[in-house]
Amino acid sequence: MHIQEPATHESEASLSVQDSQSFPEAKDLSPENLDPCQCSQAALQMALIASGLGLWDWNLVTDKTYYDPQWKSILGYKVEEIDNDYKSFEQLVHPQDLPRIRQVLHDYLQRCIPVFEVELRMLTKSGEWKWILTCGKVFQRDKFGKPVRMVGTHKDINQDKAIATQQYQLFEQLQTEIAQRQSTEDQIKEKSQQLENTLEELKYTQKQLLQNQKMANLGQLVADMANEINNPVSFISGNLHPASQYAEDLIRIIELYQHHYPTPTPVIALQLQRLDLGFVKTEFLKLLWSMRAGSERVKDIVFALRNFATSDESQMKKVDLHEGFDSVLRILQHRLKEKPDRAEIKVIKTFGELPLIECYPGELNQVFMNILTNAIDALEERMKHDYSFTPKILIHTEVVSSHLSLVNNNEPWVNDKLLGKKHKVIIRIFDNGKGILPHIQRHIFEPFFTTKPIGKSQGLGLSISRQIIVEKHQGKLKCNSQLGQGTELVIEMNTTARHYAAIRKHASF
Repeated sequence: MHIQEPATHESEASLSVQDSQSFPEAKDLSPENLDPCQCSQAALQMALIASGLGLWDWNLVTDKTYYDPQWKSILGYKVEEIDNDYKSFEQLVHPQDLPRIRQVLHDYLQRCIPVFEVELRMLTKSGEWKWILTCGKVFQRDKFGKPVRMVGTHKDINQDKAIATQQYQLFEQLQTEIAQRQSTEDQIKEKSQQLENTLEELKYTQKQLLQNQKMANLGQLVADMANEINNPVSFISGNLHPASQYAEDLIRIIELYQHHYPTPTPVIALQLQRLDLGFVKTEFLKLLWSMRAGSERVKDIVFALRNFATSDESQMKKVDLHEGFDSVLRILQHRLKEKPDRAEIKVIKTFGELPLIECYPGELNQVFMNILTNAIDALEERMKHDYSFTPKILIHTEVVSSHLSLVNNNEPWVNDKLLGKKHKVIIRIFDNGKGILPHIQRHIFEPFFTTKPIGKSQGLGLSISRQIIVEKHQGKLKCNSQLGQGTELVIEMNTTARHYAAIRKHASF
């Protein structure tokens, strides 16, 4: 680095380059061989040796630099092997470090930084690069304030640098291992969460398959029982009419005998007295007609069970939804009629004119059964606390245009002009029970969620109903409820099957 020589400068300090070159060698530092000035210099030299520091003294005007023997020995050189000028120093500095040293020196001399201190690599006599810490300070300036002289030290920090480098490498390695371990832990956590979700899905699927299998077995059992019941009931029902006719004929003959033979023998008179013939004639006919009405009721129930249980679930059919409702209501009649501890549950049907709907009729009947059963449970719960309450279930069906959807959908509808006008079927099932609390209403379609006592419900009814409506029929199922007023379940379906391939894909869940 070139430093412009000032025009004039003050006299140098007592420690000049020439003076400092007269430092005694270490072997001559015994007190008896030195005068007082040399003793001070010897003490300084001993201190530098003890601390491992090498001294340099640089005249910025003449560029002459003194490097003491300790400075040179740090790099492995003898005293005479390094010239006392600044260029000797720069020639030993690593080329990559030289620009940085010059910049720091420039900033220090311009008083931009308070200290001149740089870590650098210098070439040793053995040809290796050694890390050196050089520190310096201007201790003489001219009358214009320009630096004239600097003095400083070199210190061998190669071992410290090696340790620091090793520690840094270990730190980097540790950071890498920590990052890898954290990444591995995150991956394990993610995999664990995925496995947990998969396990929950498998459990849910298993429960659902079990429920579907139970429903299939139950449906087959109900169908078989309905057939078994239907045969004897048909026999009884078919013979009640002629039996009633025979009874009327026999009673007519008895009445004729009483008219033409008013005075029977004592034995017949005694039997007539015990029998109370008038009562028997009246009640026997009533009994036969009651049996006939009961057999008709059994036939209706058998018919409803057969419709409910024997619908082919593997194929879509066009059916009358109202017949499905009637079948379900016949099966649930025992829960709707009046009982000693509660009033009758009235079912009000306002059926619109619906076309035949393409659907899975057996599964739709299951949906109607689940919703109506929940409605009856809600009404019975309210009747336990309010004896003056009049329970009602309202079933309303209608056909609306496709744009009158219950839930807004981002799916664009095909232009009616291209495929004809589309329609939807809306089914509303309302009960005037106590309603559902808002925080419960958010969970009613979740699997296994139930507010009923243990053993009364598995919490699958509305969950399965939603899957049947949404996934298998591409429809919608919505719940509207207000506390104290009642609950309404709304079903929205297409009059014809949309996306038939998609429906078939989901049909085996």
